[in-house]
Amino acid sequence: MALDVKVREKNGTPVIMLNGRVIGSDVEKFAKKLETLYQKGSKTIVVDMSGASFLDSHGLGKIVYYFHIMEQAGRALVILINNPDPQMYLKRLFELTNLDRVLKIVDDINQV
Repeated sequence: MALDVKVREKNGTPVIMLNGRVIGSDVEKFAKKLETLYQKGSKTIVVDMSGASFLDSHGLGKIVYYFHIMEQAGRALVILINNPDPQMYLKRLFELTNLDRVLKIVDDINQV
């Protein structure tokens, strides 16, 4: 399934919603949305991965890159995974890579 990338706003904060597999050339669709919001000066960007079923190393690299440049600019990139299953693939991926200790990962948009 191709990646579906949409942007919505919640309380003035842009939320990039990912649905499908974040792999290969589809990662660039996601990265373009991140770059656009970064260039607009958004103080916080939320990446909603609740609908994402897989994330490859390229997609993970984009998240880490934008987290880093946002942090350097005094801004925040927040990952939202609204799935109660603790064994969900993406939750486990962030845990296994220890990125859950670095990135701000929330399970409710109101925690942003």
